[in-house]
Formats: sequence, structure tokens, C-alpha cells
Amino acid sequence: MTFPLFSLYNGTKFAVEGISEGLSFEMEAIGCKVKIVEPGVINTDFAGRSLDMSNDESLTEYQELIGKLFNSMESLAEQASEPIVVANVIYEAATDGTDKLRYTAGEDARMMVANRKELDDKTFIQGIKEQFGI
Repeated sequence: MTFPLFSLYNGTKFAVEGISEGLSFEMEAIGCKVKIVEPGVINTDFAGRSLDMSNDESLTEYQELIGKLFNSMESLAEQASEPIVVANVIYEAATDGTDKLRYTAGEDARMMVANRKELDDKTFIQGIKEQFGI
């Protein structure tokens, strides 16, 4: 999923997914498998480090959105999975012997991926906006 004010971060996530999917075709020819792990919110210092940004308050158009994003991060952090969840999914992906490409880590990730598949763009994006109070 993507979220507001992190366009570069979101874009690099999509790029890694695309590169990995492309590599899955190429590596199959030499007997290698590529796996993609899609984690949800994980209990790390992500919010602390990633939200430690310079806020130019003269950009008034962004201030309401910035405030809502910061406020919503607390509730997201309360739902975070422990890092061992991701480690276990990585282990599963590496050892399950299947051709499965994508794995989710965390209940929130499973829910988001399911919603992304089931909902049209407008409905899914509206859900993201509601989650962040925008």
C-alpha cells in the first residue's frame, strides 16, 4: 500500500516489486526462484526515523495532511506486528519449495492485499484516506 507524503518511498517499494517479478522470469531459466515478501506495519523505529523530516511550515497546503499523517502513525504503530513475523515469512518463502511469488507478513498486510485485489481503485484509495483521516 502507499500512503501520503512518502511518494519516493512508495515508488521504490513498487520498483523493487517490479524488479523482483521481472527477475522471477529470468532466474527461472537457470533454476532460481525469486520471492517477494510484503510486510505490513512492523514494530520497529520506522515511524521515528522516517518521520524525522524537515517540515517547511511555509508550505501551508501540506500542514493539515502532515498533522493527520503524524496522528495516524500512532494508531498504526499500535497494530504493528513484531519483526519475528517477517523473519518467519522469509523463512517460509525460502524453504517451502513452491513457485509462490508473493508472501504477506502481518495481519494488516494480508488485509490490505486482499482489499487491493477485491476493491476498485476509487474504493481502495478512499479506504486509505479514511485510515489517515484525510
